[in-house]
Amino acid sequence: MIFPIGTDRPLQRPTLVNHLLVLINLFAFCIVVITTGMEGDLYDWVILTFGLSREHHEWWRFITYSLIHAGPMHLIGNLVTLWVFGPNVEDRFGRVGYLAFYFIGSAVAGLAHILSSGSLVIGASGAISAITGAFLVLFPRTVVRTFIFFFVIGLFNIPAMWFIFFAIARDALGAGMHGSNVSYAAHFGGYIYGFGVAIFLLTTHILAREDYDLFFMFKQMKRREEMRAAVRESQERIRGAETRPRGTAGPPVQVVEVPEVPLEIAQARAALSRAVSSNDRASLSTLYASLISAVESGRKARAELPASLDVLPRRAQLDLANRLFEIGDRAGAARAYRGFLTLYEKDPESGVVRVMLALLMVRYLEQQQQAKALLESALGLLKDKDEEHASLARSLLSEIESGGARGAGA
Repeated sequence: MIFPIGTDRPLQRPTLVNHLLVLINLFAFCIVVITTGMEGDLYDWVILTFGLSREHHEWWRFITYSLIHAGPMHLIGNLVTLWVFGPNVEDRFGRVGYLAFYFIGSAVAGLAHILSSGSLVIGASGAISAITGAFLVLFPRTVVRTFIFFFVIGLFNIPAMWFIFFAIARDALGAGMHGSNVSYAAHFGGYIYGFGVAIFLLTTHILAREDYDLFFMFKQMKRREEMRAAVRESQERIRGAETRPRGTAGPPVQVVEVPEVPLEIAQARAALSRAVSSNDRASLSTLYASLISAVESGRKARAELPASLDVLPRRAQLDLANRLFEIGDRAGAARAYRGFLTLYEKDPESGVVRVMLALLMVRYLEQQQQAKALLESALGLLKDKDEEHASLARSLLSEIESGGARGAGA
């Protein structure tokens, strides 16, 4: 058995709609259990009244069929997946957009079922497949924390892309074997719909692209291939120059000097990047301190080394700061947020980062006055784009002005 527990992508806003969808499904299941006991004529009436089939396909059934489940395991399997993957998709689509996406996904999955089968269908798995299809496009570079109870028992971090590919492969295998009472057509209808909607929104820039999505992953792959090709070409030119007989004419070989990063710093950066990527929170503070120490030592020996060597790529740096905040390393989180602002001052998320840094300075680090300028600039950047963080910024400014800021508990 494989159960997803959570993902490593930090949310930019609290989850609301997804939690409501979970509660609605739970409420509907409880009502059915209480009133019918999941058997008898009354239960059959519920299934026939709210389920979806070719013979019974009134418009409202394309929604109600997704609220009825055949049993506890059917419900739990769907809601666990919804609980884990839904919040990030809601975070990207927005609350209204996510609600519409979910129920349209339910309708599309239901349509796929009735086009392929004459049987009646119930359950939210089609809509949830739409969510996982969108997740595959929006967050393939995230990590899914997973509980595995099979040959081994324990918690493991699995790349989201492979987790979802496994689910799709399992459905493909089930569809090929036939004989199951699972509507695989609804699952594949949901996958295709979710994948297609997410691709369309990113391609048209209706959704801004970010470091976690499929386009960024392909861009990174292309850049790595270009770098490998450039290295191969340079090596071939150097080998050609070395083997050319003395006095033979040929194109000049241009040697490009690349600044060398000390091995100790490179190793510290790599270790910290791996810890951030794998969500190894237990070692983040130690590894970050090691990187800072390595950079400071390196700059004493070589003053030309940039101080920004202790700053990771933007997404990794932001994840590092957020996780240090979550585990209670306030000084480390503040330094990581400052590093982000130093190197990525004009980043779209810099307004939120300013608010988070100011929160640490006001409530934990006793740097209220230094935080005031940060908050004022954050309000200018956030404007009406992020009312939650703008409201927090105004609240912190009020604390500073009233002199009422005090250290908060852990």
